[in-house]
Amino acid sequence: MPCPFTKPKNMPVTAEDTMLSREVSVRNKRGLHLRFAGQITQIAAQFDAMVRLQKGEQSADARSTLSMLTLQAGNGSKLLLQAEGAQASEALQAVADFIENYGGSP
Repeated sequence: MPCPFTKPKNMPVTAEDTMLSREVSVRNKRGLHLRFAGQITQIAAQFDAMVRLQKGEQSADARSTLSMLTLQAGNGSKLLLQAEGAQASEALQAVADFIENYGGSP
């Protein structure tokens, strides 16, 4: 069974297929906690794009709060954000800006 995230080989490559990435730092003193991850989920859900966060070898879907919590990203952690889809650029920018500027409840 083919992976749902890969395009069949006979399909043309379009601008929507381009994977964008950006590294960000978690600056919240409590790290990537439940409320913080939940707000990222809400932001990511607004876009027609698949957004993933990666810390080391672990990867998480930005539309899944629990998935992000498994990254155990503490204050100062570096995350690689990856986005793919029709609104990848906008989604990447919105999620990255939120992570880097989050100063919510401790």
